[in-house]
Amino acid sequence: MVNKTLNRLFIDKNASIKDAIRIIDRGVLGIAFVVDSQKKLFGVVSDGEIRRAILRGVNIKNSIKTITNKKPIVIELGAGREEILRLRKREEFKKKMQPAGSLKIPVLDGEGRVEDVMFLYDDAKKSIQSLDYKLKKDSKEIEQGLIKKVLLIGGAGYLGSVLSRKLLKEGYKVIVFDNLTYGDEGIAEIYKDKHFEFIKGDVRNISQTIEAIRGADAVIDLAAIVGDPACALDPKETIEVNYLATKAIAEACKYNQINKFLFTSTCSVYGAGKNAKDRLHEESPLNPVSLYAETKLKSEDGILSLSDENFSPTIFRFGTLYGVSPRMRFDLVVNTLTARAVADKKITIFGGNQWRPNLEVSDAAGACLKWLQSPIIKSGNETFNVGGNSQNCKIIQIGEMVKNVIPDVEMETKQEIDDPRDYNVSFDKIEKVLGFRPEKTIDQGIREMKELLEGEKIKDFNHPVYSNCRFLSQ
Repeated sequence: MVNKTLNRLFIDKNASIKDAIRIIDRGVLGIAFVVDSQKKLFGVVSDGEIRRAILRGVNIKNSIKTITNKKPIVIELGAGREEILRLRKREEFKKKMQPAGSLKIPVLDGEGRVEDVMFLYDDAKKSIQSLDYKLKKDSKEIEQGLIKKVLLIGGAGYLGSVLSRKLLKEGYKVIVFDNLTYGDEGIAEIYKDKHFEFIKGDVRNISQTIEAIRGADAVIDLAAIVGDPACALDPKETIEVNYLATKAIAEACKYNQINKFLFTSTCSVYGAGKNAKDRLHEESPLNPVSLYAETKLKSEDGILSLSDENFSPTIFRFGTLYGVSPRMRFDLVVNTLTARAVADKKITIFGGNQWRPNLEVSDAAGACLKWLQSPIIKSGNETFNVGGNSQNCKIIQIGEMVKNVIPDVEMETKQEIDDPRDYNVSFDKIEKVLGFRPEKTIDQGIREMKELLEGEKIKDFNHPVYSNCRFLSQ
């Protein structure tokens, strides 16, 4: 097992920097061992060193040996524990330890070949762990590699404010880049977290975006004018934000060799299916019926066109979100019906037979976490529908669920349809490839929103701040 893992980390000293990037991205340690023709260690290079070289203007077609650390700290095979622990006292070790908390040291045989990797910790309780031990005891940590800092572009919004908290809880450092169109209520309480950083900026300002990207190990792009009505208010701005800026973000990530990149799209790209009873999969024909869906689809195509052997973006097509968030919205179908049921004791269903895939917002954040912790080789250059098969519902069924939770509600149905979208979506792929299944049900989401609305925090669900379209129209 160790030999197989190590073999994935070796690269010839005459290979290019671009080749090394690919080795590191598909490895498990965030480093590559640069070796000569006889497999003897020439030096070590890390993803951080490569990024710093790129920022200095170094061409990634250059030989990796030009930026390799040729004098890394090494340990001889068979060295005793006391000898290894003495390394922790060396000033050289302490300097390299500062940003990471641990140091991965190649273990060399008598011929100078790498036989193992020793994890040497600043924490005396951990002290020493071999790669073999780490693979057996901490395989999840190994698979996560060196992704420590995650940039959420548009991270102060409905999904981003939930995802930020989930990532912080998992031990990641989080950077949120957002222009705070809807205010900072979603992230205000986490400003004080020492692992959280906020950068105010607009995705249309490429200089601001690049500055935010430079500090990240992975990027999740949530930025968009969201929803059909909101996008229709200003088509020019919608195209700038939802398509042109998105393409520029992906290009900046590719140039800076941030290859763990997730773009959040929507199942709205399926539009009005010819036969909504048949579940649509990722290869099904697309039929967007709104500017919002069209810009998302163009962004998908533009991002995937940037793919190469190094840059491996992932596309998530989310179902319609619902549920409680620090940046609350009541312009989503489940949320709207629940709010009206609590406040007005009456809900109106237009049409009712249109299919919608639904997904609770904390489950959507959970899917992003699954992606983050998956190897690039598994999720890169892939498109996933994100949701659960059991939450494909007709609008009328959602109304009935609301009425079951809030029984004293009158439900009225009208024949006219104000939204032509109609799609029933398969989520088999994301469950099979990434192991993602939603944990919450629509009933649970309705109950949690009912509790929120009956409390004191939400004074008026009709306030424009809870609706993207009404807020922007002001």
